[in-house]
Amino acid sequence: MSQPSDWGLRFQELAAEAGQLYARTLRRYNEVLARVARGELQPDDVQRQFREYLEERATVSTRELVELSVGLLAGLLHVEARYRDGLLDGLLPAQGPPPPPPSPSSIDLTNWFQTLATYAAEQSSRSMARHQQLVDRVAAGEISPALVQEQGRRFLEEHAPEFLGDVMTLGLTFVSQLQQSSSALSDGLYDRVLGPDMDRATRPEPPICVDLRGPSGSLQSVGVVVENTRLQSADVVCTASEFAPRSGGQRFRPALEIAPSRFRLAPGEHRDVDIRLPLDPAQFAMGTDYVATLSIEGAGERPLIVQLIARAESPAPSANATPSEVVAQPITRQTPRSRSASAARKGKTQR
Repeated sequence: MSQPSDWGLRFQELAAEAGQLYARTLRRYNEVLARVARGELQPDDVQRQFREYLEERATVSTRELVELSVGLLAGLLHVEARYRDGLLDGLLPAQGPPPPPPSPSSIDLTNWFQTLATYAAEQSSRSMARHQQLVDRVAAGEISPALVQEQGRRFLEEHAPEFLGDVMTLGLTFVSQLQQSSSALSDGLYDRVLGPDMDRATRPEPPICVDLRGPSGSLQSVGVVVENTRLQSADVVCTASEFAPRSGGQRFRPALEIAPSRFRLAPGEHRDVDIRLPLDPAQFAMGTDYVATLSIEGAGERPLIVQLIARAESPAPSANATPSEVVAQPITRQTPRSRSASAARKGKTQR
């Protein structure tokens, strides 16, 4: 998500998802009122079930919300530290990249904010030490004020779009995850009182996410089946964005292969698309999630966005897995009258 056009597309998707969530919640709320009015549900019983459900979900929901908040704050702290160091590296001896923030999922609930505060204090101390070093060198005449201003101007021109892109990615990811958490809570609440929602036409499909994770240095492969459910032929184009650490960081374009990336489908025809990614140790640090988006255009009214998640893990003595396949039908997101999308997953690792 490195370009403003990508941000606009993601904003539209989030707005559409929010609209669908609101429409579904309102419909189910009205259904509760109608069943109470007909005497099928008792108000006291509805209140009791709502209260019991919220009590049951309190711990999980609290953890989800706090984890999202901590993840956003940690990501912003890391982005700030990286770009601050990048600016100073043009004036002072480089000290290497700042350490990434701890993953919220690895921290105990009671220690989350303390751990984040510790990380923030460490980065603040690092920043103050480097700024003091710069002040000392300016005072000693080793670096001129004009050079400091020139470095700031040049760094801003070169890296401002990249910095904005990293911040936007963190913010949009936070909003998306928050909407998913809210949707799950709301659906569970009404399912408790009314039973499962059988009206799938207004239920937004979950986002398609595929994993490209395996031993560091291995070649990971995912198969995507693209089907044209339209009544006319479709020219399909598949493109992938750059990868970036989930917590924020430098974007890069690995040797990702999409085969084929362009093809034509007749009405009702489908085709397999292979996505292959080498988990190069020089690009993918072990234990870190990297994300990118695959855009499949042409088979629907708007592109279908598939999230790619790459993660290099410690090499195992042997890794035998089965192939991986995900079914993606872009048109089902846009045309409710078309048949439902289906999805199947299998893992495929090559060395």
